[in-house]
Amino acid sequence: MSRLERAAMRGRLAEARKRKKALVRKCEYLADGVRQALNPALDGVESMDVDRAFFQMGELSDAWAEMLAVSVRIARLEKELS
Repeated sequence: MSRLERAAMRGRLAEARKRKKALVRKCEYLADGVRQALNPALDGVESMDVDRAFFQMGELSDAWAEMLAVSVRIARLEKELS
C-alpha cells in the first residue's frame, strides 16, 4: 500500500471516528427524549407524550443503525492500517 493510499485511509478513518462521535451524542440525546416522554412518574400515564416518543424512537433507530455501520467501517479501516 502506498503512502498516498495510507494517508487517504487515515483521513477516512478520522472522518468515520468524528461521525461516530456525533452519532453517539445524537443517540444519547434521543434516548433521553424518549425517556422523558414516557416517564409516568412525572405527571402520570395520561400525560405521557407517546407520539413524540414514537417519532424519537424512529430517529434513534436510524441513528443507532448508522452508528453500527460506521463502527464496522472504523474496524475495517483500523485493520487495514495495522
